[in-house]
Amino acid sequence: MKCSLHFREYELGPMYCSQVRIGRNSAEESSKVGVDLRAACGSPSFGCFGVLSTMAPKETIPSVQVYGRKKTATAVAHCKRGNGLIKVNGRPLELVEPRTLQYKLLEPVLLLGKKRFSKVTIRVRVKGGGHTSQVYAIRQAISKSLVAYYQKFVDEASKKEIKNILINYDRSLLVADPRRCESKKFGGPGARARYQKSYR
Repeated sequence: MKCSLHFREYELGPMYCSQVRIGRNSAEESSKVGVDLRAACGSPSFGCFGVLSTMAPKETIPSVQVYGRKKTATAVAHCKRGNGLIKVNGRPLELVEPRTLQYKLLEPVLLLGKKRFSKVTIRVRVKGGGHTSQVYAIRQAISKSLVAYYQKFVDEASKKEIKNILINYDRSLLVADPRRCESKKFGGPGARARYQKSYR
């Protein structure tokens, strides 16, 4: 049997309906595909299945995305309007390893106060590097995300105040550290040190 498809559209209050005709077997086919709404569409020869449509467009939540980097570690922070939640790779900030560098991670929060973080939610994804590099990349991403959020959605005065506090304490909270390990050279055990030699 040849199947011919015909589409028609109906507005049924909050429901949006696409009408499909599939040969003679419309009832059987429509029961396989979706909800049979033939009665609602008003024709027994048509199988009709409903598709819910969004009546009003979704409200866009104000958000910013920034990067924090240290050596080969990269942290991506997504900051949006929220309730003060900060998570790193799906875990709370307090559970990020190593514990010895816990205060380094919490520095932006301790410097700026919990009040400034209470109206935002920050989610960080970090990869690359070692434990220490990741911690420095995370703290930079958190600091930069808050500054960017305040600049875009709050006001310039608040942003400047936050930026000055962070820069005066530690510039690496906002500015990436370009330093890299210098490669080893021949004739010595390291980048600059040379092997010992004897003159006599």
